[in-house]
Amino acid sequence: MAAKCAHCGSVAYTRSSRHLSLVTQEEYFQCSNIACGHTFTAIREHRETLSPSAMPNPQVRLPQASRAKLAAVRMALNKQLDENQLPLSLDSQ
Repeated sequence: MAAKCAHCGSVAYTRSSRHLSLVTQEEYFQCSNIACGHTFTAIREHRETLSPSAMPNPQVRLPQASRAKLAAVRMALNKQLDENQLPLSLDSQ
């Protein structure tokens, strides 16, 4: 996993991590910019279910996202897909 360094804006990579619970993980990051050298921790947590698991764990209880939230996520993903598409050239070279 990677994150953005808050100080220099470079990519910071996960060096190690540990599970705090079934839905919470602490990650230790190191900035890839050797001139910066920032190391930091972050917490990653599952917040809500967008699509239910086909193999649910009865010990995990996450709230189901609202329909409005799901629609917003769907629109954001579609926009991201559209922006990542390479333009097709109709000209033959």
